Amino acid sequence: MKDLNLSVSLLVAVLGLSLSSCNGGAVKIVSPDQQQAKIDLGFRLMFDEEFSRPNGIACATCHDPQLGWGDDRPQGKGVQDHTLDTMTGTVPHDGNLAVAGPRFKTILTGRNTPTIYNSHVFPEMFWDGRAGDLAHQANFPVGGFNEMNSDWATDVIPLVKANPEYMSLYKAAYKTASVSQANLANAMGAYEETISVFDTPYDKYLAGDTGAMNAAELAGMDLFFGKAACGTCHSSPLMTDLSYHNVGVPEFGQIALNGGTDLGRGAGDDWKAAPAGPTTTTPNPADDCKFKTPQLRMSKVTGPYFHNGWALTIEEAVAFMATGGGPDLSSSGTKAPEMTDRMLTAQELDDLTTFVRDALMGTEIK
Repeated sequence: MKDLNLSVSLLVAVLGLSLSSCNGGAVKIVSPDQQQAKIDLGFRLMFDEEFSRPNGIACATCHDPQLGWGDDRPQGKGVQDHTLDTMTGTVPHDGNLAVAGPRFKTILTGRNTPTIYNSHVFPEMFWDGRAGDLAHQANFPVGGFNEMNSDWATDVIPLVKANPEYMSLYKAAYKTASVSQANLANAMGAYEETISVFDTPYDKYLAGDTGAMNAAELAGMDLFFGKAACGTCHSSPLMTDLSYHNVGVPEFGQIALNGGTDLGRGAGDDWKAAPAGPTTTTPNPADDCKFKTPQLRMSKVTGPYFHNGWALTIEEAVAFMATGGGPDLSSSGTKAPEMTDRMLTAQELDDLTTFVRDALMGTEIK
């Protein structure tokens, strides 16, 4: 078997093919043309506003390439006008009140919309890691009542089947005319993997270009990995430890309005649960108020910051972290012990912010 795997790898290298796993670990060769068809299909799916109910919300509505592949809002906002009819009371008030209107209410998601930039580096998705890779994550927003409020089987798949351009790409990508939710989500994941930026001044510096960063950025880098200890969790080269931490972010937005506490990973949503089925909840107090450590490239354009968008500017976010964060909102003492006031001078704080804001900024993908 070892020799067979080596032979397959050599064939892939010679022919310029790519590998993907299927059927419980079996190896399948995917040609460059197939992979490009997946990416092209995923691109179209990402920007299609006909999949939501009512129409008008695409994945790219919240993951907007003009807004750092986020939405420039503290919390996300999806489909709105199905949530509460105050005249008939046919739909119960669900506690997600943000702005009351004469007939309907505006609702927000409980958390900030994560950027897609470099999201492929994470083995788990969402702030609490409840989904697996990008393809797995793509299953969830379609059915979210406050996101797209739709259904794969009754809304998305029939529209794909009825569209000749979709079907042409689908057949090229998956060599079948049988449209499945799994393949459509896979295509979206393939496209999202292309939203990748590693051409920042810091990356050029790591590659040996000693002139890639200016004096303030270099000073900020030294602080980041030294006195400020940011690199403890935002470790190089990915600028994340791929883990989850409680840094004391105050409650903000819809959950704060309702007087609740977002327990994050501690709420126990099982990421292995089928996207279309019920979520298995196994609370874990040891993870209360812990959220994913974001990667920091492109942070200049991906605010607001933290899991609930509490920090509106990157200057606020850096200062919050450098001074020890906020109080522990968990009842189980989960705040990261590394979160202490680093006693930076005003100049040091400015240099640190310059490194995060400017030295980690690459070429935007729009």
